[in-house]
Amino acid sequence: MSAFEGSEPLPLGTRRINNPWSPFDCKLLTLPPAKSYLDPDGDLCIQVGESPATSFVVCSRTLARSSSYWNAMLNGEFKESKKFCSESGSERTIKLHEDDPKPMALLLNIVHSRFDQVPSYESIIDIRYLYEISVLTDKYDMTHVLRPWARGWLRSTQHLSTWPGLSLREQYCHERLWISWELGDTTNFEKIANILLLNSSTSAEDANSLRCDGILEPLDIYEDLQRIRLDTIGALLTSLDNIIQGLMQKDEKFCQRSGMSMKSKGKRTQAGQGDCLASMLGTGIQSLCELELYPIPHPVDVQWSVSDLSAKLKTVEIKGNFGEYHKCSQELALQAEMEKILNSIHPLLTEVHQRHLDSQAKKSGV
Repeated sequence: MSAFEGSEPLPLGTRRINNPWSPFDCKLLTLPPAKSYLDPDGDLCIQVGESPATSFVVCSRTLARSSSYWNAMLNGEFKESKKFCSESGSERTIKLHEDDPKPMALLLNIVHSRFDQVPSYESIIDIRYLYEISVLTDKYDMTHVLRPWARGWLRSTQHLSTWPGLSLREQYCHERLWISWELGDTTNFEKIANILLLNSSTSAEDANSLRCDGILEPLDIYEDLQRIRLDTIGALLTSLDNIIQGLMQKDEKFCQRSGMSMKSKGKRTQAGQGDCLASMLGTGIQSLCELELYPIPHPVDVQWSVSDLSAKLKTVEIKGNFGEYHKCSQELALQAEMEKILNSIHPLLTEVHQRHLDSQAKKSGV
């Protein structure tokens, strides 16, 4: 049984994939026992999740030393810190109903030095499980406790990109972007952000939608991706519109061989420049209509991804053909302009993003 089997349904439009990597341990994808004693002499019970909650008996001092957040929760003025049972001789209890018991069990095992319950550096971990771990390390300021394993576990986020034809959801791109953000993996963060930029659509029902409900989002990155995507689509459509408008206005620069003679019915006649321009305009509009690109849409109305739009534009035919003596085409000019646009996309990372990633990398050791 793979780590992907027996889990929640995938989003609409996706399919299950057999994981080519051996998952390190399927037991980590199942709920821990109803009550686990991580410290036989523990003085604190943490109840995680609900219906029913999973209880972990831990050492409060060990937990407080693991992060400033836990220290403030256990010894400060957090609302949760006031939920301790005050009865003499009873366990103190904290209730964390919103958290997932599975990743919480891993983090608590780490801080209590129960390393036999922790996957090794070489282990391949289910991406969704690693995402849930990163959600809690962010929430409880525990990124640093993953330092001995983070670099190795991040390999689990990379292999799906090598599978052709997978949607963004099948690649778990949104989870991987957050994992990279939390662990400070700048290389993968940029790579996945670029995948989202080039391959995302605006349809909420599409498995290639730019955003994914319920997945944590790095600061402002999706707003930046949305803006750059729109700018890129606008630039691609503008390059196309410039050619069509030039042909409509009979701009002479689009016919590079005007005035040359052509042979028709045994007689040599002059190839009219207007005829060539009209031919290119006609073939261009016909081709665009077949691709559902005419009238040329506004960028905000384009639901296709940048990659899909580029692929469509590469098939556009804009030809003037009056025999072997007179051939014009704007296809190469359009493709050259497209390549220029795609190669000059604005950098995805801002200084704010880079500072955060650098800070997290120092914690995680990535």
